[in-house]
Amino acid sequence: METTKTTSEINILTKNEGKNNIVNEENVDNDKKKKNYDKSIEEIKIENKNCYISKISEPLLKKKYYKNFLKILDYAYYAKVSASHIIKTNINLDEERKKILKTKFIVIGLSQVIKAIRKGFQGIVILAVDIFPINIICHLPAFCEESNIPYTFVTTKNKLAHLCKLKRSITCLFIFKPNDEIYKFEETINEYNNKQKIVNYEKLYDKLLKGVKKNHPFFQS
Repeated sequence: METTKTTSEINILTKNEGKNNIVNEENVDNDKKKKNYDKSIEEIKIENKNCYISKISEPLLKKKYYKNFLKILDYAYYAKVSASHIIKTNINLDEERKKILKTKFIVIGLSQVIKAIRKGFQGIVILAVDIFPINIICHLPAFCEESNIPYTFVTTKNKLAHLCKLKRSITCLFIFKPNDEIYKFEETINEYNNKQKIVNYEKLYDKLLKGVKKNHPFFQS
């Protein structure tokens, strides 16, 4: 004999099903991201195996930090797009929030990287392995060491451009150290955008920084 469910019981079941659907969707998204990162990592390995690598391309980033590097690039891209959209679509946004939303995470290109270092910003420099002629950037590693800025070589100019969602090749880029406003930035983005939350930039940065320093004799002291 079947029992008739009460309205409250039906509501509870419906809510639970909804929660399960959300969890399942999150799991699918996480699996998809993992597969995308794994695919990108394999592409980097193949690219580096088959490309020209300049004599000064040392140290190379250890493979176990590739995913961390990719996550930072994705974070920076999504943060920039989201912040720009929020500023454009919220005319009543106060000046303090506008300033926070203009936080930079990455600058691209040799002149911009040098400019950031000269201005005293802390961060990590990422260089392409196939730059030719090498005199284009041969001064940059020494400049980074003089300024106490950790650096590492990762992959080719074209691959770096692809990872940054750009068409033009990239010789180098600068990843900014998170400032004191990073948590306010993440809170603001997440407040206005419920589709995709951004978190843990500081954690991602610290892990990559540790990997870069650990692999470079100059920064181990």
